[in-house]
Amino acid sequence: MSHDTGISSFLVPVENVTQTTPQPGHPPSPTVNRLIRNRYGRVLRDMACGSRSSAEANMGVTDGKGELRRTPGWSLLSCVLLLLIWSLGGSEAMNITEYLEKREMLMAQEQTMILGQDQVLTPDEQKVNDLLMAAKMAEMDLGFETLDFPPSVNFMTVRDKIEASDVFKLIRQMPKGAALHVHDTALVSASWVVEEITYWPDLYMCFTPEDQLLLKFFQVPDTICNWELVSDVRASYPSAEEFDAMLFSRLSIFTDNPDEMYPDLNSVWQSFASYFTAITGMVMYRPAWESYLYRAMDEFFMDNILYLEFRGTLPLLYELDGTTLNEEETMTVYSTTIKRYVQDHPDDFYGARFIYGPGRAVDNSTVEGYVSLVQQLKAQFPDVVAGFDLVGQEDLGEPLRNLLEPLLKLSEYNIPVFYHAGETDWMGMSSDENVIDALLLNCTRLGHGYAITKHPEAKAMAKEKNVALEVNPISNQVLLLVKDLRNHPVAPLVAEGFPLVISSDDPGAWGAEALSYDFYEGFMALGGAKADLRFLKQLAINSILYSSLDENSQMELMQRWQEKWDEFIATSLRLHAHTGKFFPTTTTSTTRLPPPHVSPQPTTHTNTNISTNASAEH
Repeated sequence: MSHDTGISSFLVPVENVTQTTPQPGHPPSPTVNRLIRNRYGRVLRDMACGSRSSAEANMGVTDGKGELRRTPGWSLLSCVLLLLIWSLGGSEAMNITEYLEKREMLMAQEQTMILGQDQVLTPDEQKVNDLLMAAKMAEMDLGFETLDFPPSVNFMTVRDKIEASDVFKLIRQMPKGAALHVHDTALVSASWVVEEITYWPDLYMCFTPEDQLLLKFFQVPDTICNWELVSDVRASYPSAEEFDAMLFSRLSIFTDNPDEMYPDLNSVWQSFASYFTAITGMVMYRPAWESYLYRAMDEFFMDNILYLEFRGTLPLLYELDGTTLNEEETMTVYSTTIKRYVQDHPDDFYGARFIYGPGRAVDNSTVEGYVSLVQQLKAQFPDVVAGFDLVGQEDLGEPLRNLLEPLLKLSEYNIPVFYHAGETDWMGMSSDENVIDALLLNCTRLGHGYAITKHPEAKAMAKEKNVALEVNPISNQVLLLVKDLRNHPVAPLVAEGFPLVISSDDPGAWGAEALSYDFYEGFMALGGAKADLRFLKQLAINSILYSSLDENSQMELMQRWQEKWDEFIATSLRLHAHTGKFFPTTTTSTTRLPPPHVSPQPTTHTNTNISTNASAEH
């Protein structure tokens, strides 16, 4: 048997380093260096002590029969070469100055990767940024010290704290571009619905045996429920305020104690579904819907939003006498209401478009009908209908892969799709795999995409195809996907500059309004301490670039947004110069009702034999 001598006895087996062997002209990779140094550190120690047998034992050098192989001796050359290998890749001595320089370089490189960091601020923008970051770091430092940090707890318990934030007040005044992921019957603040529409005449109410509130306008009530005039029931309460508080609790899921009210995901989704059932029958009354949709655009406009894309199941509108409008007539009401609002605000609001998003808990034949309808509506209302989606709780609905036959036809018809996908905490299940199918089905944007970090190929595909995520921070928190928004899976995507927009999903359902609350949560939690005005500016720009508008319309909207952005910067500096604050001291926030959960009086409402299959359209 021949015996190797010197360094050849200790070389790493070729099969273990094939993938990391350095090429000519390149230094050994850190992986190889680490492997060699970790495996052979004890060998070098023993060599230094002159112990060949210990070194060979540590190396595991054998004669092929499992016994230690003895080499004739250690050459000086072998020792020198091993010491050189040990010194490879960063083991050189480093003083503190060099260490800090390298650390600073790494931190600077990371900073350049944060979403929006390639934005170049003007001198005035930099001044506003300095003021903003001073306010932000004051809040961040306080939270770091006291653990009292609003994004770390349920939004419904800290809404008032957020409204008191200087950062929020600036964000509220900031032109935020567009809101691209919101749902039709959750657009408007619940307080406005209670204070306005529930005081209209001819509105009736009843409770089902399952304690589901139903609301509907009638000329003459039908007999399927024990309907009572809302005005009469309100008069029977000790006060109108107490009755309105009860209605508020039924027309939102807002509560001061969400952990107790909603201990798990299914319980909050059940309440969420009940909300949609209660409000839909009321606002689908044609005059009520016109008022509701107009108000929705107004609330977003007051929050400095220029454009809106909203999803809806397209429930058919009805008249007071019970006449039901068909899909084309219903869509006509949507179109004329949008045009009326734009005409009333010609320089301030660009418009709104509708994404047809029916429920996903259906079979292929039903989806065939959906596809046929959206094709018809897109042809009749090309300026209003943006595309198609499937909505509803993904864990309980059909996965996209089960509906491929009808969904693939949408590409043939050139209808853009904006699928809800990956709105789940699961991994390796049908619901999180929807992100893969949504991308393969050529989605224009990815609704939520919460699970995309669990699918690296899908994540790479989205980035390569420039498909933006529609991120809805408060929705993900309130609907119990994540408790602390600092742990949201989108946070590391922000750190690497992944394409995304921030939206508000269903703000009216949980006591928010329009978009500023979600921008605040995104800025403070998803962006972390290093995200600054450039991050917020990029979010606004993204909301226009990733909209469904054609290129010319995007350019027109971008120009209008830029004008308002420049005005916002100038106004912020002027206010700071005169008042010491960089935001107005008053806001246009809607006055809200208190949120107590008041049980309906059993002597007033008699349940009848009617059942409701409620399902959230979210």
